[in-house]
Amino acid sequence: YLTSLPWDGYAIGGSLGNGRDELKKLLKWMMPLFDVEDRRDKCRHLLGIADVDSIHNAVVSGVDTMDSSYPTKLARHGTLMTKDGLIRIKRGQHARSYGVKIDFDCECSTCVHYDRAYLNHLFKSNEPLALQLASAHNLHFMNQLMAKLRNDVLEG
Repeated sequence: YLTSLPWDGYAIGGSLGNGRDELKKLLKWMMPLFDVEDRRDKCRHLLGIADVDSIHNAVVSGVDTMDSSYPTKLARHGTLMTKDGLIRIKRGQHARSYGVKIDFDCECSTCVHYDRAYLNHLFKSNEPLALQLASAHNLHFMNQLMAKLRNDVLEG
């Protein structure tokens, strides 16, 4: 019934599945339903997508747009996103990581101006600046990831 209404697009989600694998199966089943008649040209938006693997799977499955609080939620808890995986900056191993960038290839303002030891100190001191710098980094990471995925889609 809903697909017969004149929506600009379709929102998929809320809480889909009990994990990455179940979400992948659901999208594999659901996305072909949007690839018929007038549904083909409408935007497909996935609500509340989280981690990098799920985002990649959503794009490969044909999702056009998505939203997520994942990067800032991670940042609030002292976890930073990198191309090599997650860094838990509050751990003691980072207390003396002077001069070590969060992510060596990252050019965000946090990585350019601050090192892991300073962010560790900010989090351990409960400084609000820690949340801002970590969020700025994670959002930059996510923007770079999405730009790469968008380019991959355009190149086929």
